[in-house]
Amino acid sequence: MSLPDFSRPRLFRYSEHQWLIRSLMLGEFRLVPASYYGELVGDSARYDNELVRENAAPSEKVTITHVATSQPIRTIGDVVFRDEVGTNYYTLSFSTAFDPLLFDEFAGSNACLVIHEPEEVCERIHFYAEQFLQRWSGIDGAVAYGREHKYGPTFIKDWRYVIQKEWRFAWIPPEKANTLHPLCIQIGNIERYAEIMPQPPKSVACAG
Repeated sequence: MSLPDFSRPRLFRYSEHQWLIRSLMLGEFRLVPASYYGELVGDSARYDNELVRENAAPSEKVTITHVATSQPIRTIGDVVFRDEVGTNYYTLSFSTAFDPLLFDEFAGSNACLVIHEPEEVCERIHFYAEQFLQRWSGIDGAVAYGREHKYGPTFIKDWRYVIQKEWRFAWIPPEKANTLHPLCIQIGNIERYAEIMPQPPKSVACAG
């Protein structure tokens, strides 16, 4: 069941037109295992370890106390925090920004699916995903960059991805799962709620 706690913004999905036309006409979306992104070594925009989150904080902003003596422990250098999700899970990602730079950020993108009525589309996504992922916990929301998120590490990403302004769907299994395979869902035609925009032409500087 989806549990958004605030209104969803207009959403954008950057990809190849051939895939986005299927999203528009059939409502087809591909749910990808979190582990998949760790395999995309040559894709800097998507490569990430979605199963482990690490964040660093300057030592002067962190207080560490020895449990036995209650004395403070002096730190040298940044303090790294590590948070593990504990299971593989499914994701589906959009952006909350229409930015020409994101066509290049997501290599191969030549079009953008613009969802003007996200409430209807997102609720359909949850409904049809739940037909396959019964008893899984599904939720969607804005990703936090370099800071904590109330939904936990599945909604946290490094600052280097902040340009993406990601809006993420995540489905967590009822029991730990190590291996998952991509899953396609079809939610029906969404032309009433969305449209496809082509990549805008790049400006060319002219010699004066």
